Amino acid sequence: MRINVRNGTPVHDQTTLCTTCRHSRITRGRKLDEELVFCVASHVATTHITFKVTSCSGYSNQTEPTYFELIQQAWILQPGSRRKPSGFVRASEIEDEGFALAMRDLEKRHTR
Repeated sequence: MRINVRNGTPVHDQTTLCTTCRHSRITRGRKLDEELVFCVASHVATTHITFKVTSCSGYSNQTEPTYFELIQQAWILQPGSRRKPSGFVRASEIEDEGFALAMRDLEKRHTR
């Protein structure tokens, strides 16, 4: 019988979450113990991390696209007009000024 314990003792041979986080800045030297890790997830100040992180509330996986990147890649159904037939277009190709302003605002909030 296998028992799974949630939030138990973390396994310390795993790599740190900081290696795949958008908010981390990692500088490595030649030796294995030469590594500086800084976290910029806080808007107040950059934090120097001195241990391997196994859980973090500010973690943002850089291998997955952000919400803004997904919106830019999305296909949006445009209604037809006299000049253009209806059809799908990429969100990045829409020239509507209101949509463009909303997208710029969204980008500012997600790139901080």
